[in-house]
Amino acid sequence: MKHLLYTYIIGSLLMLLASSCIKDEPLSYESFDVPVQMQNPVTGEGMSGIQVVMSTTLGNAWQATTDDAGWAHFTLPAGIYDLSASGLFTDTEGQEYVMNCSSSNIKVNAAAPIVGRGMVLSMVASRRGSLIIKELYQGGCQKDDGSGAYYYDKYVILYNNGQLPITIHQLGLGMAPPYNAQASNANYNADGQLNYADEGFIPAIQAIWHFNDSLHLEGGEEIVIALNGAVDHTVSYSQSVNLGKPEYYCTYDPLTFTNTTYYPVPSEQIPTSHYLTADLYGQGNAWPLSQVCPAFYIFSVPDNIDIDAYANDADNIWYHNHVVSASGACIRIPTEWILDGVEVYTTTSTKNAKRLTDEVDAGAVYLTNTFGYSLHRNVDVAATKAIPGNEERLVYGLNETPDASQGVVPADPSGIHAEASARQGSFIIYQDTNNSSNDFFERYQATLRD
Repeated sequence: MKHLLYTYIIGSLLMLLASSCIKDEPLSYESFDVPVQMQNPVTGEGMSGIQVVMSTTLGNAWQATTDDAGWAHFTLPAGIYDLSASGLFTDTEGQEYVMNCSSSNIKVNAAAPIVGRGMVLSMVASRRGSLIIKELYQGGCQKDDGSGAYYYDKYVILYNNGQLPITIHQLGLGMAPPYNAQASNANYNADGQLNYADEGFIPAIQAIWHFNDSLHLEGGEEIVIALNGAVDHTVSYSQSVNLGKPEYYCTYDPLTFTNTTYYPVPSEQIPTSHYLTADLYGQGNAWPLSQVCPAFYIFSVPDNIDIDAYANDADNIWYHNHVVSASGACIRIPTEWILDGVEVYTTTSTKNAKRLTDEVDAGAVYLTNTFGYSLHRNVDVAATKAIPGNEERLVYGLNETPDASQGVVPADPSGIHAEASARQGSFIIYQDTNNSSNDFFERYQATLRD
């Protein structure tokens, strides 16, 4: 994959210790000192131990860790950069928060104010939750006859990332506009920030899906939700997945979405109580989650608000690109309702732009679609090994895959094979920093094919 990160030595040994290039960059560029401070949003003090990444649209990236005063030091070639930073913070009451920060279009050149003097950024705090997106498979696979790709087998796996049981009420699925990360996006202000970032919501374009009953998950338990056909797709396409199992859930609401290519009648093995309901306030005969690069998230509506009534209240409507039209109709999903999200970028464009704010996802993960790859969450190695009896049941690695040269890997980058380890009885804790750049990797195949 084009976005593998390689260590590249630049400048003196002292600067190497301060920051390191994690993607190849030509040696011919003039370089500049760029210090960046990450501040605690409550105390205003610098935060130590924060991982900061400066990256270009070509995928070149440098990483540094903030010092005791909160400063990360970079030596960068002239260019335009995006910044992404993440870390953890525990308050005096023991509540743990995920800290994130991002900034776009940072100019580095001889005349740039950031050079030498640096810049100071305030981080965004969000509480760490238990229900996470473990895997998103939506890029499609190759057809057996070589005629192209098959896209109607999307699914998501949600996972209770804690050891205690949880019950989620009015759980919903949403996607932020535009449908593709590289599409025209006028939802930015003059400062290069998403114009809804300070308003405390994420737009959900076209429609939302939601469960009709509360969802209860034991610690380490997961559910599969078929986002398109809840059938066995392997009958027609051997590289696809079987989404017709009785324990699975599915998005199926034929009174709202009539497109039978997206939504054939689900397998008779799936009970109707596992069907999710759609609320449509935009237009379309299907929920078109991008097979290229969606911004997907899950949320829970408070008990005192009816999810259907909220979705159908005109006062909650917001329009993508500020153009009043049915095609751009969204509803505001308050950020505090959002449990998890994943920002997906395509590897085929340098014009990707974020749609999720830092509270939800301060980074992005790249996907090369049409080859059956999935986006899978990384293992939190330290937390997983800390659980008594876990370490001896961990399974490491897999045989080399044909796609490994492109960076598509057979297991978690840590070497731990999470799926095989779970089958051996290991309790897996996944990384959850609200930053997809750190939390996800591109997997060589959907886990439902393991």
